[in-house]
Amino acid sequence: MPDMARWSLSWRNPHTEPPGPRVLAAVLVERGQPCPAEVMAKWSPGCGYAIGWELVTQRPIRRWSTEAKGKARRRNLRARLEKRFPLFAEQWIAAELERRPSYYAGGEEDARPLAGGRA
Repeated sequence: MPDMARWSLSWRNPHTEPPGPRVLAAVLVERGQPCPAEVMAKWSPGCGYAIGWELVTQRPIRRWSTEAKGKARRRNLRARLEKRFPLFAEQWIAAELERRPSYYAGGEEDARPLAGGRA
């Protein structure tokens, strides 16, 4: 099934109440299709209504693998420490990897700050 999108003409003036219904028109189309003529025909500039587009179907959430999580955590740790403490970064990276090996391997251990404070 292709991704579906909704084109709508709805009230977007936050300072006033709409003179009619909050949504004047809404049409479901396949993603990538232009705004339908039936929605465009009801719109005029400065009327307080605006044409909007929103994705209706959602793809399944892709979870990171354990290896990818661990790699990203180690990369972020290195970048964070080298930026703030370039002279001591290697020592502190080694200490942190030793202190929490399962977290930096991609485990589900709770995220806690470094032993030496915020970094």
